[in-house]
Amino acid sequence: MKHVYLDNAATTQVHSNVIAKMQEALATYGNPSSTHRFGRTAKTAIESARKTIAKYMNAQPSEIIFTSGGTEADNMILRCAVRDLGVTTIITTRIEHHAVLHTVEELEEKGLIKLLYV
Repeated sequence: MKHVYLDNAATTQVHSNVIAKMQEALATYGNPSSTHRFGRTAKTAIESARKTIAKYMNAQPSEIIFTSGGTEADNMILRCAVRDLGVTTIITTRIEHHAVLHTVEELEEKGLIKLLYV
C-alpha cells in the first residue's frame, strides 16, 4: 500500500537536492566567525547560501537572516514587526503554533498590540 503524507503544515519532506547541500554544509564545520581557513570556508558557504536565497526571493542578501529554527524565526519576525515596523494589530487563529500564539499573547499582555482571532 502506498502512503501519502499530507501534514505539510507540520513538516515537509526535504528535497534530495537540499539533503545533498545539507550534507555538504555539515562537513564544513568551521566557525564562520573564525579567521582560520575552516572558518573562512564556512563563512563563504553561508554567504553563498544567503546570496542564492536572496536571488530567489527578490531580496538583498542583507535581508536574509538565518535562525536556528522555526520558533526563533517566529519570535523574531513578530517582535521585529511590532518594534521596527510599528505593527499594532495581529490577526491569527487559536490553532496557530504555540511559538506564534505565546509570542502574540505576550505582546498583547504588554499592551503592544491588539490581538484578533479568526
